[in-house]
Amino acid sequence: MTSTPHTSSYDLNRQRQHLETLVQQPTQPSITLGNTLKQFGAKTMKFFTGHTEPRIWQRTRSGHSVWFAHDPITNRTRSFVSEQDVRIWLDNRYYD
Repeated sequence: MTSTPHTSSYDLNRQRQHLETLVQQPTQPSITLGNTLKQFGAKTMKFFTGHTEPRIWQRTRSGHSVWFAHDPITNRTRSFVSEQDVRIWLDNRYYD
């Protein structure tokens, strides 16, 4: 059995449409690569600029509240007896 020119033309047209669809679709790796590069850039900036905001927390010792503050710029941790003392330290830490 031989195929008619109409049938082979139909098959060729379907193949062409399928190939055009593949060419027009965005490729996943380029999207993933773009996101990966963006994340890498953000992490690199954070590494070089560092985290400069102080970290403050409170603990209870012997029934009394003790406040702690870590300054990543000086890499020092200080303790305070009141929240007000922490606020004063925060206000003055750039002037020390």
